[in-house]
Amino acid sequence: MITFLRLLLAAAWLAAAVPALAADDVDRDCSTGTADQRVPACSTLLERTLSKPTRALVLYRRGTAYADRGDDAKAISDFTASLALQPRDTTTLTARAGSYGRLGKADASLADYGAAIDADRKSALARINRGFALLSLERYGAAIRDFDDAIALNPRQAEAYKGRGDAHRAQDDQLAALDDYAAAIRIDKTYRNAIYGRARSFISMRDYGRAIAELDRAVDLDPQFDSAYFSRGYARWQLGDTEGAVDDYTKALSLSAEFPAARLERGQLYASLHRYDEAMADFDEAIREKPSDADAYVSRGTTWRALGDYQRSAEDLTKAIDRAKGLATPYDERAQTYLLDDRTDEALSDANAAIAIRSDVADFYTTRGRIHEARGERDLAIADYRKAVTLDSGQKEARAALSSIGAKP
Repeated sequence: MITFLRLLLAAAWLAAAVPALAADDVDRDCSTGTADQRVPACSTLLERTLSKPTRALVLYRRGTAYADRGDDAKAISDFTASLALQPRDTTTLTARAGSYGRLGKADASLADYGAAIDADRKSALARINRGFALLSLERYGAAIRDFDDAIALNPRQAEAYKGRGDAHRAQDDQLAALDDYAAAIRIDKTYRNAIYGRARSFISMRDYGRAIAELDRAVDLDPQFDSAYFSRGYARWQLGDTEGAVDDYTKALSLSAEFPAARLERGQLYASLHRYDEAMADFDEAIREKPSDADAYVSRGTTWRALGDYQRSAEDLTKAIDRAKGLATPYDERAQTYLLDDRTDEALSDANAAIAIRSDVADFYTTRGRIHEARGERDLAIADYRKAVTLDSGQKEARAALSSIGAKP
């Protein structure tokens, strides 16, 4: 999977203001080697007598090597030791903040980003880094404030506009997001992640043609951009280009084999085309890749229902409910399965549960109306169908049901 956060470290201190290490192979490997080379090389250097700044530098380098190897706990230990020698070093503070963030220690991460900002009040990069951290925590207002401050300090930082665009998009302010992405692209015409963000905004606006045009640009810039193929697959599907969509989902999966969202959407597309064997294979693999994902169980459960296997459908939808506490859709889907299996008491209980969670979804009232109708509860069915039409005037199924039982909307 592609990550959209550019890690921005003000690393000038690594090239200046630090006494040079001895020009030997150990120093070279500690400085520029692979992660597996840097760890033992830096460890060897740390056994030598070093000045305080040089020891801080070597600890930082070994910490980044541990982080590159995915061992953030050891990275934090080295960054902390480095900071004991150079407490206000913004590069090391930022690196430790990233490691804390990857370990899910949000408060410690934000504290380090804040310390980096305090150490250099004129640094736009420190605010951008914290802005992206806040964005990952869904604290969109605070993220926007950091990006605003970064732009005020340096209006030529494309990452600040891109980050603010992401925050606006998350808040469903797509026009503001598009403005920010455009500003980022004006600064850096090859900034594929800003182009990708722009495409995602167009998808949210259901402007699939313009989304595809942007995603074409993104894959031209980076033919290995798996998420761009994934999103273009969705846009093509919405425009009815199902074969093109399958091709894009398949390309995304060829670039990133562990991509549950791409596998799930391709499975959903296969199911919509009644290619059930291929759909089931994708759902099975999506569940294997991400067993906690309720959506995969919902998709497989609804496909079992389409195949007439109500027992397996109910089992999968029950697993979805167990994994998605507080979500309404799995209850509504299981209600529909129970209804087809003539288990109307259980169906009604699930329909009531779905509406209790989300009372603003027209489809849920249509489902409950169908259950009441099956139970011979005509007045209750009419009330639910009318509620569905009130919530969504385009609710064709509810309107048709009202017409079939001789009631007006």
